[in-house]
Amino acid sequence: MTKKWIIKPPSPLAEQLASNLQITPIQAQLLINRGLADETSIRSFLSPRLGDMVDPFLLSGMEEATQLILTAIAAQDPITIYGDYDADGLTGAALLYQFLKHLGLPVHIYVPNRLREGYGLNREAIERLARECRGLLITVDCGVSNMQEVALAKKLGMSVVVTDHHRIPRDIRFICPVVNPHRSDSSYPDRDLAGVGVAFLLAVALRARLREIGWFKNRREPELKYLLDLVAVGTVADQVPLLGQNRIFVHHGLERLKHTRWEGLKAIMEVSSIKSNAIDTWDIAFRIAPRLNAPGRLSSPEVCIQVLTEKDGSAAKKLALRLNEANNERQRLEQSILAEVCEAMEQDDSFYRAKVLIAGKEGWHEGVLGIVASKLVDLYYRPTLLFALDGDMAKGSGRSIDQFNLYEAISQAGHLFDRFGGHAHAAGFSLKRERLDAVKETLASIAEEILDEEALTPSLEVDAELSFCAISRKLIEDFDALAPFGKGNPEPTFCTRGVQVLDARVVGDKHLKMRLKNDGKVYEAIGFGMGQALPSVGRLMDIIFTPELNSWQGYDTIQLRVLDFRESRDFTSNP
Repeated sequence: MTKKWIIKPPSPLAEQLASNLQITPIQAQLLINRGLADETSIRSFLSPRLGDMVDPFLLSGMEEATQLILTAIAAQDPITIYGDYDADGLTGAALLYQFLKHLGLPVHIYVPNRLREGYGLNREAIERLARECRGLLITVDCGVSNMQEVALAKKLGMSVVVTDHHRIPRDIRFICPVVNPHRSDSSYPDRDLAGVGVAFLLAVALRARLREIGWFKNRREPELKYLLDLVAVGTVADQVPLLGQNRIFVHHGLERLKHTRWEGLKAIMEVSSIKSNAIDTWDIAFRIAPRLNAPGRLSSPEVCIQVLTEKDGSAAKKLALRLNEANNERQRLEQSILAEVCEAMEQDDSFYRAKVLIAGKEGWHEGVLGIVASKLVDLYYRPTLLFALDGDMAKGSGRSIDQFNLYEAISQAGHLFDRFGGHAHAAGFSLKRERLDAVKETLASIAEEILDEEALTPSLEVDAELSFCAISRKLIEDFDALAPFGKGNPEPTFCTRGVQVLDARVVGDKHLKMRLKNDGKVYEAIGFGMGQALPSVGRLMDIIFTPELNSWQGYDTIQLRVLDFRESRDFTSNP
């Protein structure tokens, strides 16, 4: 798919910031590109310190939440942590469990089954927990839209604290302490926390209040830094911006992961072939998170909670291998559905003309449809909704592009759905099968009004132009100061024009391996998944790439990871 290239212009501030902060001009330019243009923000970004964490009591509801938990502690009431089945909710639930267990409290975890119970609190679960556990219920990564279920829990004799990070429904009335950075009355400066981040701040706040009442005079105080590896995993997995508080959490969490005390995380890294001394956000996003997500997508997330709370190393290894098996099955199901949709598109060109891609079939596994939809968005750059058909019902997931707010679009057709929820880029929903055609027509009409051809053309943003002569090991090491990379802080990308192809071949199944020359310097380059676009030797190209160190048999060499290329020509400059 042809992409629009947009290069960010050099900033006149870069040289001055570089001089004042004793960093390189290219580092300064990269920081400006990420929205950091003042010295104070840049110093904090380059040196993320736990001491710079914002007071958790600036989160509205935090004081009420800690007081309610203190009451439960004093009464020795049992505590149920109600989590979610994805990596964010699972790590957040495990974090609070480990913290409260350290305090010697009676605590256990409940995570709903995605396929049977759906997302968030549900009536059946509340009734069972009230009957079997009573005491205090603390939600993690869910609950803000479940005030009816909260009311039921309270009616049945439970106390409830909600911790969540999802958007708050309009006109909702809180009937229990709710800790959520999106509260309009919150003075907390960072609204982009993951669910696990909110859970961690609850632990920080509760420890502070326990200190004040002398709880730790005769008890060992928990070291919360040992929970930061769980925070890092959930935060990266949930794809929130790695800026502000999230950057602090992930920076220090990655260091904790290298020496984690949790046997489950050790086991997951081992079966994922991750070198713990060199773990980064890519390892979390593409190795750890998919394994934690897979069981909940396919059946039950129980094994994930077991592995995250297991104390025995050999038992944790067995559980981690079960995660591997689930992940392999998840990949198989995804590839099967993806192939079916792509084949249907090849046979019916009306799919290509549509501005919203909508497909459904009996037998599709609803738990993997969101990932398949995401891959289809990458392939065709269209909002995509996929449905699993079962009897008279259709259940599914959708993913979208920046130019099409999926949640708002579905809300306009809300009367056609039995249930729906989500945000601008992702949504889940269920409806009567007979209404599916009406949904297709409504969303197609909305898309026709919003999306033109330019909106349906993906773009690649480039940090700067860079000659091969400027690439060096020192330059790559300078980039490392900007890590961890992720949403909001992407890896640096550059463009070089007039690059000559000295050699090109396909390696593995579909990867493009090249030797490229510019300004008298030659570098090896790799284009993952780009083997179908094999360029001819001698061709002059413009390329977008990220320079990196490639380790092989104990030696490090500079390699260019190519993101896109085309015949040499000018590209758009974005003011």
